[in-house]
This record gives sequence, C-alpha cells and structure tokens, in this order.
Amino acid sequence: MKVLYRNDSRTVIRFDIGEEFPGTLANWCEKEKVESAAIVAGIGMLENIEIGRYDGKEYAREIVQPSSEILSLQGNVSMKEDKPFVHLHVSLADEDMTARGGHLFSGTVSMTIELVMIELSAKFVRIPSGGTFWRLDIPQE
Repeated sequence: MKVLYRNDSRTVIRFDIGEEFPGTLANWCEKEKVESAAIVAGIGMLENIEIGRYDGKEYAREIVQPSSEILSLQGNVSMKEDKPFVHLHVSLADEDMTARGGHLFSGTVSMTIELVMIELSAKFVRIPSGGTFWRLDIPQE
C-alpha cells in the first residue's frame, strides 16, 4: 500500500497486488491513529472476496471467485473495542459483467485499489445492538 496524498484530512491510498483488503487499511488506520473517517470512493479489483448481507440477526456470507472489478466502494472507519473498524460496502462486476454486492468482509487485491478517504474530527464508535451487528454512534462525554 502507498499513501499517494494526505493533507487537510483528505487521503488517497493505493493498494497493490496481493494485499489483504480491508485488513491492510485497518492496520494503517491503527498505526496512523485514524479513529473516524468516511471512505467516499474506491475502485480496483479483488479476488477471493467474501461479501455478505445482514438479515437482521446475522450475516449470510458468500465467497466470490474469480477476480472482480470494483464498481463502487464506500463506507466508514470507527472505533470498535478500542481498534479501528473498517465498515465497507462494495459493488462488483464479474467476468460476465454481472453485478453483485454487499458488505465486504475480505478480499485480496488482484490489480489495484485506489481509495479516497476523508478523516473526521468526531470520534465515532461501534456499540453492540443485538445479534452480530454493532451500530455506529458518538460517545457521550
């Protein structure tokens, strides 16, 4: 991964072939002390992708093979159990250009990912709200 630009809370990052995503982003956020951010755009390609859909109690998960083009990638960064938590949704196109998407659990960069993120001054946190879902909130001072 390479930070191409970081200034005035705006960050552009490139992820390279073979990197685990979004784990690499979460590790970078922890190292750089990024606790709250909006991920506003992302493009590129992933393989070995695990996506899911929350049904109100748990996530139904699916592995997507082979490599797929990222049509849209957005989400946020918040703190969950004192660590940065990257919450992303993704739309993908497979080799037939059929689209599918959902919550992005993991994948491996198969070409590149180019991501734009805006760091936020408010401290967002995740709190348990039943089942496996943790809702976004702002802690009360």
